[in-house]
Amino acid sequence: MAGTDTDDDLPDIPMSDTLKQSSADRLGDVGEELDGNKDEAARSDGTRRREFFSIALGSAIVAAPTVVGLRVVLSPLFSSASGGILARLTTLDSLAVGGPPQAFKVVADKTDAWTTYKDLPLGLVYVQRVAERDVLVFSASCPHAGCAVEYRNEGDRGEHYYCPCHESSFKTDGSLAPDNTQAKRGLDTLEVIGEKLQEGEIWIRFQKFKAGISEKKAVS
Repeated sequence: MAGTDTDDDLPDIPMSDTLKQSSADRLGDVGEELDGNKDEAARSDGTRRREFFSIALGSAIVAAPTVVGLRVVLSPLFSSASGGILARLTTLDSLAVGGPPQAFKVVADKTDAWTTYKDLPLGLVYVQRVAERDVLVFSASCPHAGCAVEYRNEGDRGEHYYCPCHESSFKTDGSLAPDNTQAKRGLDTLEVIGEKLQEGEIWIRFQKFKAGISEKKAVS
Protein backbone atom coordinates (compact mmCIF):
# COMPACT_ATOMS: atom_id res chain seq x y z
CA MET A 1 0.00 0.00 0.00
CA ALA A 2 3.06 2.31 -0.34
CA GLY A 3 3.01 5.27 -2.73
CA THR A 4 5.00 3.38 -5.36
CA ASP A 5 2.45 0.55 -5.70
CA THR A 6 0.52 0.33 -8.97
CA ASP A 7 -2.95 -0.97 -9.68
CA ASP A 8 -1.38 -4.07 -11.23
CA ASP A 9 0.09 -4.98 -7.85
CA LEU A 10 -3.27 -4.96 -6.08
CA PRO A 11 -5.36 -8.16 -5.89
CA ASP A 12 -8.75 -8.10 -7.59
CA ILE A 13 -10.90 -7.67 -4.47
CA PRO A 14 -14.19 -5.73 -4.32
CA MET A 15 -13.94 -2.41 -2.46
CA SER A 16 -16.28 -3.47 0.36
CA ASP A 17 -14.19 -6.59 1.00
CA THR A 18 -11.04 -4.49 0.95
CA LEU A 19 -12.43 -2.20 3.64
CA LYS A 20 -13.49 -5.19 5.73
CA GLN A 21 -10.07 -6.73 5.41
CA SER A 22 -8.35 -3.44 6.30
CA SER A 23 -10.57 -3.00 9.36
CA ALA A 24 -9.96 -6.57 10.45
CA ASP A 25 -6.22 -6.09 10.03
CA ARG A 26 -6.33 -2.93 12.13
CA LEU A 27 -8.40 -4.62 14.81
CA GLY A 28 -6.01 -7.55 14.75
CA ASP A 29 -3.07 -5.17 15.19
CA VAL A 30 -4.82 -3.45 18.08
CA GLY A 31 -5.66 -6.81 19.65
CA GLU A 32 -2.06 -7.95 19.29
CA GLU A 33 -0.85 -4.68 20.82
CA LEU A 34 -3.26 -5.04 23.74
CA ASP A 35 -2.25 -8.67 24.20
CA GLY A 36 1.38 -7.59 24.06
CA ASN A 37 0.73 -4.91 26.68
CA LYS A 38 -1.00 -7.50 28.86
CA ASP A 39 1.92 -9.88 28.46
CA GLU A 40 4.39 -7.10 29.22
CA ALA A 41 2.38 -6.03 32.28
CA ALA A 42 2.17 -9.63 33.45
CA ARG A 43 5.92 -10.03 32.99
CA SER A 44 6.49 -6.74 34.83
CA ASP A 45 4.19 -7.81 37.68
CA GLY A 46 5.87 -11.19 37.76
CA THR A 47 9.29 -9.55 37.92
CA ARG A 48 8.18 -7.31 40.77
CA ARG A 49 6.70 -10.27 42.62
CA ARG A 50 9.85 -12.33 42.12
CA GLU A 51 11.98 -9.42 43.32
CA PHE A 52 9.76 -8.95 46.36
CA PHE A 53 9.94 -12.62 47.34
CA SER A 54 13.65 -12.74 46.55
CA ILE A 55 14.21 -9.90 48.99
CA ALA A 56 11.90 -11.40 51.58
CA LEU A 57 13.42 -14.88 51.36
CA GLY A 58 16.92 -13.48 51.14
CA SER A 59 16.61 -12.23 54.69
CA ALA A 60 17.81 -15.58 56.03
CA ILE A 61 14.39 -16.44 57.41
CA VAL A 62 13.73 -19.73 55.68
CA ALA A 63 11.13 -20.87 58.20
CA ALA A 64 9.43 -18.37 60.48
CA PRO A 65 9.75 -19.46 64.10
CA THR A 66 6.80 -19.75 66.41
CA VAL A 67 7.35 -16.91 68.86
CA VAL A 68 4.78 -15.55 71.26
CA GLY A 69 4.79 -11.76 71.29
CA LEU A 70 6.93 -11.28 68.19
CA ARG A 71 7.65 -7.58 67.81
CA VAL A 72 8.17 -5.77 64.54
CA VAL A 73 10.70 -2.98 64.14
CA LEU A 74 9.50 -0.76 61.31
CA SER A 75 11.84 1.09 58.98
CA PRO A 76 15.30 1.43 60.52
CA LEU A 77 16.05 5.13 60.68
CA PHE A 78 19.29 5.31 58.73
CA SER A 79 22.05 3.26 57.19
CA SER A 80 25.66 3.29 58.31
CA ALA A 81 28.49 3.77 55.84
CA SER A 82 30.57 1.27 57.80
CA GLY A 83 28.17 -1.58 57.00
CA GLY A 84 24.82 -2.80 58.25
CA ILE A 85 21.75 -0.83 59.23
CA LEU A 86 21.29 0.96 62.52
CA ALA A 87 17.91 0.07 63.96
CA ARG A 88 16.15 0.95 67.20
CA LEU A 89 14.56 -2.16 68.71
CA THR A 90 12.97 -1.10 71.99
CA THR A 91 13.63 0.55 75.34
CA LEU A 92 15.77 -1.14 77.95
CA ASP A 93 12.99 -0.92 80.54
CA SER A 94 10.65 -2.95 78.33
CA LEU A 95 12.73 -6.08 79.03
CA ALA A 96 13.04 -7.73 82.43
CA VAL A 97 16.52 -8.51 83.71
CA GLY A 98 17.03 -12.26 83.32
CA GLY A 99 13.80 -12.66 81.37
CA PRO A 100 13.50 -14.87 78.29
CA PRO A 101 14.77 -13.61 74.92
CA GLN A 102 12.33 -11.51 72.93
CA ALA A 103 12.09 -11.76 69.14
CA PHE A 104 12.10 -8.68 66.93
CA LYS A 105 11.55 -8.70 63.18
CA VAL A 106 13.50 -5.93 61.47
CA VAL A 107 11.91 -4.55 58.31
CA ALA A 108 12.65 -1.61 56.03
CA ASP A 109 11.50 0.04 52.82
CA LYS A 110 13.23 -0.65 49.49
CA THR A 111 12.96 1.63 46.48
CA ASP A 112 14.03 0.75 42.95
CA ALA A 113 13.69 2.79 39.78
CA TRP A 114 9.93 2.25 39.59
CA THR A 115 8.45 1.05 42.84
CA THR A 116 8.77 1.43 46.59
CA TYR A 117 8.28 -1.81 48.49
CA LYS A 118 7.05 -1.10 51.99
CA ASP A 119 8.21 -2.94 55.11
CA LEU A 120 10.28 -5.69 53.52
CA PRO A 121 11.66 -8.12 56.12
CA LEU A 122 15.41 -7.88 56.62
CA GLY A 123 15.71 -10.47 59.34
CA LEU A 124 14.83 -11.63 62.82
CA VAL A 125 16.79 -10.98 66.02
CA TYR A 126 16.59 -12.15 69.63
CA VAL A 127 17.21 -9.74 72.49
CA GLN A 128 17.78 -10.75 76.11
CA ARG A 129 18.47 -8.40 78.99
CA VAL A 130 21.19 -10.03 81.08
CA ALA A 131 21.95 -7.12 83.47
CA GLU A 132 20.74 -3.64 84.35
CA ARG A 133 22.72 -2.09 81.50
CA ASP A 134 23.58 -5.08 79.36
CA VAL A 135 21.77 -7.02 76.65
CA LEU A 136 22.61 -9.90 74.33
CA VAL A 137 21.40 -9.65 70.74
CA PHE A 138 21.66 -12.55 68.30
CA SER A 139 20.71 -12.93 64.67
CA ALA A 140 18.01 -15.58 64.43
CA SER A 141 19.57 -16.87 61.22
CA CYS A 142 21.21 -20.24 61.90
CA PRO A 143 24.91 -20.10 60.95
CA HIS A 144 24.64 -23.58 59.46
CA ALA A 145 22.28 -23.00 56.53
CA GLY A 146 20.39 -19.78 57.28
CA CYS A 147 17.15 -21.19 58.70
CA ALA A 148 15.45 -19.27 61.51
CA VAL A 149 16.18 -20.58 64.99
CA GLU A 150 13.55 -20.78 67.73
CA TYR A 151 13.89 -20.04 71.41
CA ARG A 152 12.72 -22.99 73.52
CA ASN A 153 12.49 -23.83 77.20
CA GLU A 154 11.72 -27.51 77.51
CA GLY A 155 13.02 -30.92 78.52
CA ASP A 156 16.46 -31.61 79.92
CA ARG A 157 17.99 -28.83 77.87
CA GLY A 158 15.94 -26.10 79.49
CA GLU A 159 16.40 -22.75 77.77
CA HIS A 160 18.09 -22.97 74.39
CA TYR A 161 17.87 -21.95 70.76
CA TYR A 162 16.87 -24.64 68.30
CA CYS A 163 17.05 -24.85 64.51
CA PRO A 164 14.23 -27.03 63.16
CA CYS A 165 15.82 -27.45 59.73
CA HIS A 166 18.72 -29.67 60.81
CA GLU A 167 18.09 -29.98 64.56
CA SER A 168 21.03 -27.84 65.60
CA SER A 169 20.88 -26.32 69.08
CA PHE A 170 22.62 -23.45 70.84
CA LYS A 171 22.92 -22.29 74.43
CA THR A 172 21.32 -19.02 75.44
CA ASP A 173 24.74 -17.37 75.33
CA GLY A 174 24.84 -18.27 71.63
CA SER A 175 27.47 -21.00 71.87
CA LEU A 176 27.05 -24.44 70.32
CA ALA A 177 25.26 -27.00 72.47
CA PRO A 178 27.40 -30.10 73.27
CA ASP A 179 25.38 -32.38 71.02
CA ASN A 180 25.31 -29.96 68.10
CA THR A 181 26.86 -31.54 65.02
CA GLN A 182 25.66 -29.23 62.23
CA ALA A 183 26.68 -25.59 62.64
CA LYS A 184 30.36 -24.68 62.46
CA ARG A 185 30.01 -21.71 64.79
CA GLY A 186 27.66 -20.33 67.42
CA LEU A 187 24.88 -17.83 66.84
CA ASP A 188 26.02 -14.53 65.39
CA THR A 189 25.95 -11.65 67.85
CA LEU A 190 24.90 -8.22 66.66
CA GLU A 191 26.56 -5.02 67.78
CA VAL A 192 24.63 -3.10 70.42
CA ILE A 193 25.19 0.66 70.35
CA GLY A 194 26.57 1.31 73.84
CA GLU A 195 25.92 5.03 73.83
CA LYS A 196 22.22 4.47 73.14
CA LEU A 197 22.08 1.71 75.74
CA GLN A 198 23.27 4.13 78.40
CA GLU A 199 20.37 6.36 77.41
CA GLY A 200 17.94 3.49 78.01
CA GLU A 201 17.37 2.49 74.39
CA ILE A 202 18.41 -0.65 72.53
CA TRP A 203 19.89 0.08 69.13
CA ILE A 204 21.74 -2.46 67.03
CA ARG A 205 23.76 -2.59 63.86
CA PHE A 206 21.83 -5.16 61.86
CA GLN A 207 23.94 -7.28 59.54
CA LYS A 208 23.77 -10.62 57.78
CA PHE A 209 26.58 -13.17 57.95
CA LYS A 210 27.72 -15.94 55.65
CA ALA A 211 26.34 -19.34 56.61
CA GLY A 212 28.16 -22.65 56.49
CA ILE A 213 31.62 -21.46 57.54
CA SER A 214 33.38 -21.34 60.90
CA GLU A 215 34.28 -17.67 60.58
CA LYS A 216 31.77 -14.92 61.32
CA LYS A 217 31.90 -12.98 58.06
CA ALA A 218 29.50 -10.13 57.32
CA VAL A 219 27.87 -10.09 53.90
CA SER A 220 25.83 -6.91 54.36
